[in-house]
Amino acid sequence: MKGMLTLTIITQRATSLNYGENIGNVSILKKLSLGDNSQITYVSDKALKYDIKRKGKEEKEWKLLDKRLKEHIENSTRNRARERVDLDDSFVRELFEYQEFDLFGGLFTKDLFRARNLYFRGQKVDSIKRSSPVKITYAFSISKFRGDMDFMNNIDAFNRYIKHIKPEESDRQQAIPQSEQHTTHYYYTIAVDLDRIGIWETENGTGEVIPAEEKAKRVKDLLDIIRTLSRQIRGRYENLSPVFVIGGIYKVKNPFFMGCIGATETEDRKLLLDINRLLDCKGIIPEEERDNTLCGLLSGFFANEQEIRENLNCKSVGEVFEELKNKVGEIYGVPTG
Repeated sequence: MKGMLTLTIITQRATSLNYGENIGNVSILKKLSLGDNSQITYVSDKALKYDIKRKGKEEKEWKLLDKRLKEHIENSTRNRARERVDLDDSFVRELFEYQEFDLFGGLFTKDLFRARNLYFRGQKVDSIKRSSPVKITYAFSISKFRGDMDFMNNIDAFNRYIKHIKPEESDRQQAIPQSEQHTTHYYYTIAVDLDRIGIWETENGTGEVIPAEEKAKRVKDLLDIIRTLSRQIRGRYENLSPVFVIGGIYKVKNPFFMGCIGATETEDRKLLLDINRLLDCKGIIPEEERDNTLCGLLSGFFANEQEIRENLNCKSVGEVFEELKNKVGEIYGVPTG
């Protein structure tokens, strides 16, 4: 058993990361209500995965499923009344060439192939599916939402060309949109089942599809992306790289530090981190694996930085990610270098 890699992360301070439905001309942030009727904002797991995949494609040459889906849909629609489509292990091997499918799973239904019947290895199935070995929670804001709004217009674009589209309406007033705003640190947890990377699972057992070197590379690439994660939204970049990280690789597959972040912002905008809460969560880890826990910290972000370093044996964030990458190589039997 290889175990699970799990990290709980506090990000850099970022602004307005995930919007929901608009109400009129008002853009509404995604929010949750707490027991005291206050609200926090959040970033959905899907939004985080979107930017992880984007960076994987841009920086690590990951292959995403959009091209693969397009090819199969085009091939299947040439005959709209296909009675039967047969798939075999070669189809699975092709899918595992796509890092997105291996790490985040996917679903291929018979409707995708426009077939009345779908067969895999001679057995009739409704779909080819893979659940995600990489699981990510929502990212929740540390500070509470206070109802800040941004009144926006684009007077420059209006004066230069928008008013010329319909000259008869050139004397109309610009509609001013409003957008909720919230600048805060966020925290989230990621968990990677190392036993399922590169493994195809069926009712009849499991089988390795990609070699150990590629398995290790994909997990290391994921760690690199998390280390420098950013979000693109509404024409701007937001930095989501970690200022604090805690976790490790454990044979007991549990995201031990999920829900264990207790932090508040001080008057000078630094974070005050609840150390006792993290130590209690660490105490849940089986004693023989407790020393596998790593903690990383960026200087200057925490009001109780010295206390954190002493009680959690903190290293730098960069050192934690490099150590985890080395451990991943060891687990898959791939020499470091």
